Amino acid sequence: MKTWRMARYCLAVAWPLLLTTFVAATPADSTLVLMCREMSIELNDVHAEYRMQCVQLDARMTAVDRLINEAGRSPQLEEKHLRALFEKIQLMEERRLAGENYQANLTKTRFRKGLELTKLLYEKILALDHHFTSLQTYQNVMLLSNPNTFPEFQKTKALLEDRMKKRTMLKMPGLLESNPFMSAAFSLVASIVGDGEPAAKEKELENIACILDFTVRMNNDLSLIYYETEYLKEGNRSLKEDCKSLFTDYVKPLGYFTGLETCRKQDDWETVYGKLDEYVLKMDGVMAKPDELSRREAYKYQADLEFSVDRLIDFINKYAAFISQGEKYYQKFQVIVSSYANEEVCSSRLPKQFGDLKRDIGFSIEKFNESYNIAEIKGSKMKDLLYGYSN
Repeated sequence: MKTWRMARYCLAVAWPLLLTTFVAATPADSTLVLMCREMSIELNDVHAEYRMQCVQLDARMTAVDRLINEAGRSPQLEEKHLRALFEKIQLMEERRLAGENYQANLTKTRFRKGLELTKLLYEKILALDHHFTSLQTYQNVMLLSNPNTFPEFQKTKALLEDRMKKRTMLKMPGLLESNPFMSAAFSLVASIVGDGEPAAKEKELENIACILDFTVRMNNDLSLIYYETEYLKEGNRSLKEDCKSLFTDYVKPLGYFTGLETCRKQDDWETVYGKLDEYVLKMDGVMAKPDELSRREAYKYQADLEFSVDRLIDFINKYAAFISQGEKYYQKFQVIVSSYANEEVCSSRLPKQFGDLKRDIGFSIEKFNESYNIAEIKGSKMKDLLYGYSN
């Protein structure tokens, strides 16, 4: 008995402290922070009501125990002692029911807020999808990785080829013209063996030296940026499908079978919450029945909601891992585009797309860090709220 009371006392003390700490530790300008604040208040109200019930039951139990102890010292059992024994049995049942109702109320609150969190995460994923689509990474990388896309190089290359024809009829096959390394090699050979004055040929080679140097040095690195960006885009598409699947499983116990994308487009959230209210009413009705069959049915109602919350927490971990991975990828891209050895020497000859690529990468790091990397869902505090843990 003393152990049970001590555990309940620790829960009563720790729970409000946890909620207060969580709310105070986060900024006030985030949708998620406001949602968590509301959730903490609602959970705190549920706990306060339960704690008040426990205090009242404890007071009644203390009085009953006093009478029962008195019966042990009395030479003869009296009617009040028997009534006290029956009342203690009733109080133990009331305590059990209060505990079950408390857990059920916590589950209902966590499920409702979990549904709101699913909506929020889906919007974040859609924003990230739009972010990938709007970036010009593909176009910039394709332009930067091949010297043939630069007008200045094409002009000088045509001049070198023309002079090459005066010395030899050798011409680079069309298949190889799109190959950046072969184009660079052919241009160097043409500048050396082609017709013309050495000074003129040297000047022409100098005109395209930065382009050749940049494309040859950075070709592999730029290709890496392109392919890893495509990998992230595919990862985000997969995350979006996982979120849709999560929503389908999350609301299935409610009897709602419309997909997340359709629900969002039709703004059908009122129907979803209406289904949740109906589910809660059925659950409360079953819990109010005293028979064992109804108790098992009520447990199934609650277990279905709790399983959905478990799925949500798994998805939160997956989302957080993807965002962390994406931020690290773009930080790597930033190191890559900052590592061109001759950037200072060739700054005036480098194409504008190189600056655009740098800005895209810097912008992406900022978006991953500020818009998508939701600090409130990391660590254990969000899980504590979703599970209702007090420590």
